[in-house]
Amino acid sequence: MEIIPIQTRVISEDDDILEVLVTSLQDVGLDLKDNDILGIAETPLGTTEGRVINLADVELSEEAIELADEYDLIPEVAELVLREADEILGGIPHILLTIKNNTLMANAGVDKSNVPPDHASLLPVDSRSSAERIRLEARNRYGRDIGVLVIDSRTQPLRLGNIGMALGVAGFRPVADDRGRLDLFGNEMRITRRAIADNLASACTAVMGESDESIPGVLIRSAPVEFIDESFDSSAMWISPQECMYMAIFDQWRVGSSAAKNDARIAFEE
Repeated sequence: MEIIPIQTRVISEDDDILEVLVTSLQDVGLDLKDNDILGIAETPLGTTEGRVINLADVELSEEAIELADEYDLIPEVAELVLREADEILGGIPHILLTIKNNTLMANAGVDKSNVPPDHASLLPVDSRSSAERIRLEARNRYGRDIGVLVIDSRTQPLRLGNIGMALGVAGFRPVADDRGRLDLFGNEMRITRRAIADNLASACTAVMGESDESIPGVLIRSAPVEFIDESFDSSAMWISPQECMYMAIFDQWRVGSSAAKNDARIAFEE
């Protein structure tokens, strides 16, 4: 498998991101081939979809002001997180832990990096639709059947540093189900499913960087994936909180902590 970074100029809201990426590939003597995969970072993609917000235009709510004070956030960023998040679970200084589109992430994807000063980027409205649109555009413009992967970064519990995460996938199956297969010693796999799209996203993140590299896309060639004529959003890569060992234990801890606090309050009142 080849992972080829695509370095471009700074992408603006008026750009066609597929055209920019393909032109940059051609500048170094490369073209799209059938069964290639384009990995595209969500911030430049969102930039071309009008998802960069001037913080001066954000009206603050009382809840946002309180969140900003509690977690040392820019109030306008706190307001955007409130609007974007499906649920806010808590936080640490500068970061709120949220759930958005069935995915655990920081600040619901609201980000101030790689945007102009006093602006913030939001995730694409529908990453699956964005990936599918770009896949069909590649077929119609260049006659190539490719896969498309919309990428964000995330942290893992108790691990230092960011890894890649797939927000939307088009043209290949994002998860491989190994349940029922046998290992080297004949043991049946009972729970193993491989996060193909997330693993590819991490490989892309390794060469894209997160600061001034100006690599908004990656060409993935000869990837070990199952190409299909479908597209997927986070629901195809989602498990319920009850099935997730992190969230299930976290919920038990929250319930236990709340019960302990309630017992302490009753004892105090008595």
